[in-house]
Amino acid sequence: MISRIILATLFLMGSLSAQTFMGKLSSSPNKENKVISDSVRVLAVMVEFQSDKDEATFGNGKFGSIYSQDYGNTILDPLPHNKPYFESHLEFVKNYFTKVSKGKLKVSYNVLPDVITVSKTMRNYTPPAKVEDFTNLGTFANEVWTKVDSAYQNINFSDYDVFLIFHAGVGRDISLPGSLNIERDLPSVYLGLKTLKGIYGQDFTGFSLPISGGKITNSLIIPETESRELSSLGQTFLFEITINGLLVSSIASHLGLPDLFDTETGLSAIGRFGLMDGQSIFAYSGLFPPEPSAWEKIYLGWAEPTEVVPSDQNISLSADLAAVSGDNVILKVPINSSEYYLVENRQRDVFKDGINIKYVLNGDTLTKNFPKDTTGFYSYTVDTLNGVVMDVDEFDWALPGNGIVIWHIDENVINAKINENKINTDKNRRGVDVEEADGIQDIGEEFTTIFGDVVVGEGEPNDFWFAGNESELFENKFSYDTRPDTRSNDGTNSLITMENFSASDNKMNFSLSFGNNQISLREIRKFNFPLDNVKLNSDKNSFDFYVKSGTDLIKKNPFDYTLYPNFTSFKTATDYFSGLGQSIFGTIGNKLNNIFININNDTTRNTIELSDSITTPPVLITDLNNENFVLVGTKNGIYKIRVNNTIADSLIINKRVKKIAAQGSYYSFITENSFNDNEGRNNDLNGENPLDIVLTKDRNDNYLNVILTEQNNIFTIGAENNKFKLNSSIPVKSFILSDLKGDGENYIVYSTGNSVEAVNLTGASAENFPISIPNKTFKEYFLSAELNGNNVLLTFTTDGSIYFIDSKTGKLLENYSLSVGDDFAASPIFSTLLISLTDGSKGLTLAALNQVGDIYLWNVYQLKYNSIWSEENADNRNSSFYKPASKTNVVTEFFPAARTYNYPNPVYDNETFIRYYVGTDANINIKIYDLAGDLIAELNSSANGGMDNETKWDVSNVASGVYIAKVEASSGGNVEHTTIKIAVIK
Repeated sequence: MISRIILATLFLMGSLSAQTFMGKLSSSPNKENKVISDSVRVLAVMVEFQSDKDEATFGNGKFGSIYSQDYGNTILDPLPHNKPYFESHLEFVKNYFTKVSKGKLKVSYNVLPDVITVSKTMRNYTPPAKVEDFTNLGTFANEVWTKVDSAYQNINFSDYDVFLIFHAGVGRDISLPGSLNIERDLPSVYLGLKTLKGIYGQDFTGFSLPISGGKITNSLIIPETESRELSSLGQTFLFEITINGLLVSSIASHLGLPDLFDTETGLSAIGRFGLMDGQSIFAYSGLFPPEPSAWEKIYLGWAEPTEVVPSDQNISLSADLAAVSGDNVILKVPINSSEYYLVENRQRDVFKDGINIKYVLNGDTLTKNFPKDTTGFYSYTVDTLNGVVMDVDEFDWALPGNGIVIWHIDENVINAKINENKINTDKNRRGVDVEEADGIQDIGEEFTTIFGDVVVGEGEPNDFWFAGNESELFENKFSYDTRPDTRSNDGTNSLITMENFSASDNKMNFSLSFGNNQISLREIRKFNFPLDNVKLNSDKNSFDFYVKSGTDLIKKNPFDYTLYPNFTSFKTATDYFSGLGQSIFGTIGNKLNNIFININNDTTRNTIELSDSITTPPVLITDLNNENFVLVGTKNGIYKIRVNNTIADSLIINKRVKKIAAQGSYYSFITENSFNDNEGRNNDLNGENPLDIVLTKDRNDNYLNVILTEQNNIFTIGAENNKFKLNSSIPVKSFILSDLKGDGENYIVYSTGNSVEAVNLTGASAENFPISIPNKTFKEYFLSAELNGNNVLLTFTTDGSIYFIDSKTGKLLENYSLSVGDDFAASPIFSTLLISLTDGSKGLTLAALNQVGDIYLWNVYQLKYNSIWSEENADNRNSSFYKPASKTNVVTEFFPAARTYNYPNPVYDNETFIRYYVGTDANINIKIYDLAGDLIAELNSSANGGMDNETKWDVSNVASGVYIAKVEASSGGNVEHTTIKIAVIK
């Protein structure tokens, strides 16, 4: 007994990395043929090797040769290792799957009576160390089944699903103290058809059986035992570990379950909280693993979660074995379309009677009870049991504790990595991850003891969520600002809070919410059919939304949808006309379609046909006489149509109209090669092709048109005209205007892919812009509004993230970062219907549709529609009009010195921009001197009053050094100057 206790201590302090080799040479799960079946039939054969005296392998290649002394039957997996012995292990497998699947999977088995001997010694079949090559194992399996085919000619191989080889010796599966990693034992693997094709080519269909004519499409290679002798301090100790866990996990691999440890390092990733991790496979000396995790059960079709509808609610959750009809067992809490939490109540001893173990010894079936873990019966060592364990009453006794387990599931990671069997190789973004309640994510981390040994984190009691958890960081709350937190894997705020977990018991409670008094998730609406070429816009009279898919229009409410087929080729325009009802306009071919929903909810559909094909979205306007019209562009001009479907006017210019911008009685538009408006302006834009147009007003209340061309140039056309080039290495296709600063000037906001740029109407960069976020690519559309008295800009990324940016500071408002889990299908929208809290706080609803077909709705409180850009084309009317900027922060000083600087500074490249503000139009003279006082450059510019301006200095021919720039502004006899320092580094 003393020697066994010493060994247990060595084992505890050593590296229980049972997956070390499996991680380096891990066969893929059977994903492509995932078994959703009610039975698995196993054919097993016992296999020996040619005798050897190889010190790099345990034993001599024959069954029962791994021990140097007779341990009798006082050990786990005692000799003889024969047919009844292996049948006892397979009986454990049968019992395990029957229980954990709730009878959904039945395992049967047939162990062939005779031992097959292959032609070579063991080392000839083992893969080279640290090389991902299964060829030798494939050769071994092929030879075994060919010999079986010859020896057992009456076997119908098609009666079986899994082909299991029990071989003499131990597995190269665990790393023990003192190991030199030169062992040549066979690793325990599941060779599925995909893995075999990797060896023999994609045309491989299985091992051919020459006599029976059948095919073997998989092989499961398992040793007779994992027990082995270990020498230390001049003594030999028996390290006891059985193959029950290995067998169960290998059958699970056949069913299609991927490994959930880190298959690149062999380190644990989910600890003893699920099945497919080495810490679980070898828990309690390999006698019994815990039940599969919630995700594993769902993946195999053995469980269905209860998916919560976003709302504040109290949750009751029962342990699986304690649940009765109607109880929640697994809860699914959506984070976004690709991420979610699975929440389950796991209890080691539901029946409150300890653990009851059934085992076989000397042919007798016996039982033993352990009321608690005790000396000789712990997860890391067992030496108070003998024989072969065939069943336990509660497999979750193998868990490290009791309480709520919260799993963070990332389907994007799973789908991207499952074919390579690498779901959990990135510890910072696992596909199946345990949210450890103690706030220290240490499962799979390696720790060195004071003795120099390495211990791998496998989970502990304080990783469960329950009242009374004594971990220092535990708050009895799981939210965006706790540790761990409820943010999505890209760092955005899920708005989820779980708190007030009850004491650990068979039935536990906690509260769940989806937001706070700043922002909350209102609901998620799902489409159950594919969408194509999508546009999204709002219903001004309700929280319904209109989705243009292809040419169909779909009205989506919380419970169902209404389909209007063949309705529009462009984004629709909608509005609610007081006393009349809701109108929705779409354009297709030469038709203007109108759905009219009156105040009694009666619906009619009208159509007006034009003589020309329509080429633009419809635009709704209300003129100065308070009459309502629809504007549409055609191949030849503009039509102005009353909302009752009668043509009021037309403007024929014999050019194809691309887009219209309008406000009141004024409208402007772009064609393929010009700008035009209804006041007779025409501009050929220097021969450039316009892409987009937005209308606003300048400080003097004059209409100002902002036009983007294919050459990334901006033309401003109004009382004064201007032209400048946007700074972007990629084509800019669209932009919005936003009142970023409240300084009386609207800014152009656009995406360069990896950054968000903002410039004023002279082309000068907005202060604190551009903005970039690591590893994010920005979409081409934006929204803007006022939040808590400040203007905010909403940006959207290709991975489905939403970021609120403080327009003044350029900083992210982290609590408002959101995610829909997949790329956006269309520009999101603000519904301009007010929502309110019970305390009177008001706000707007943000709606976003992703590629999966989910519409996410968030209530954002204190969000106002002052200076709002609410959806594509500015608003639900498609007006592309943005109101004049506010003047709350206008600087009246003529030439404030604090607003004069250059960027970048220091200058590392070939240019820098000298930036300055003038209160009125002014002439700018810039003289640049070196420190010796010599004039290096003189620059002259004209500056627009009331805004920042900038002048470029080309330093490509300037030497490194510090330079002094004297910047002088003059206007109407008023002359002021200031100086700045510029560092050039080359």
